[in-house]
Amino acid sequence: NVFATFNPLDNYYPAMTLSYGNTRAVTIQNKYTYTPTTLGMTSGKYYAEIKCTAQSASQDAMVIGITSTPSGATTNELGHFANDWGYYADSGGYRNNDTTTSYGAAWTHGAIICIAVDLDNNKLYFRRDGNAWENSGDPTSGSTGTGAISITDPASTPRGAYFFTVNNWSSTTTATFDANFGNGYFGTTAVASAGTNASGNGVFEYDVPTGYTALSTKGLNE
Repeated sequence: NVFATFNPLDNYYPAMTLSYGNTRAVTIQNKYTYTPTTLGMTSGKYYAEIKCTAQSASQDAMVIGITSTPSGATTNELGHFANDWGYYADSGGYRNNDTTTSYGAAWTHGAIICIAVDLDNNKLYFRRDGNAWENSGDPTSGSTGTGAISITDPASTPRGAYFFTVNNWSSTTTATFDANFGNGYFGTTAVASAGTNASGNGVFEYDVPTGYTALSTKGLNE
């Protein structure tokens, strides 16, 4: 079972410096492009946790989310295109198609952002740490999509799949992101107290919503 990591072969310009088995991404100042995961999501339900562990200065320009758009110019931040969705730290809104929409609470470095992607119903959910899902979301609500962000069916996107990714939308600061795609670590720090995970696939800090699994070779085949 191989868990997803950030993809060093899809690191435009490069957009980021990768380390710790490509689970840590450090953004490069004034380059907004982003590096997607090695594995893509075309159907099913997936969960991941990403933590911004450091900033070069306090600006809260971090964005965490999913993409189905090939990296472009350095000024194309996560959420710039119609098939990108990112939870933006400074406002708590989500970015999509070059627009920020009111969504949840603002956050800063140190928060663990939990992402639930439901591609059976094309819905997206975010939460901060162990708080309730933003916008009163319920990832187990299925086609009802309670509090969800509705996303395009992956078959109709440029890449035909969605990928987890991160971004720092700033010309003056950098940010360090540590991703837990199921291996149970943020960088070299193990999760403090593993949450429940009915799929049995991956170790996460917080409870994994019922029906969701880690983005991994095993998860893709469940």
